[in-house]
Amino acid sequence: MNSIQEIIQSPPQIKTSREAMIPKLEGLNSSKPISFASTIKDFLAAVNEGQIEAATKTRDLIQGKTQNLADVMTTLEESKLSFQLMLEIRNKLIESYQEIKRMPI
Repeated sequence: MNSIQEIIQSPPQIKTSREAMIPKLEGLNSSKPISFASTIKDFLAAVNEGQIEAATKTRDLIQGKTQNLADVMTTLEESKLSFQLMLEIRNKLIESYQEIKRMPI
């Protein structure tokens, strides 16, 4: 069992979705242009991967392959938040499109 001092001195490293995106963000400085469509496609793929990971961890918990409830709940919450963000982005895009459609020519 770890003592409190050991935990304080070296806390566990948790890799968040933001940390996973850092290598992609560093690639933005390249001279190659990045299209809006590819950005949306990458975002949708990341949301899909999060949903699949959450489903897999939930299934493993139900089947008794893992006992780490905190990890499963964290993954589920991250998946839920990324899905909600995706829906809000979709709603804003649709709203913007409809606003452009209403503009007089």
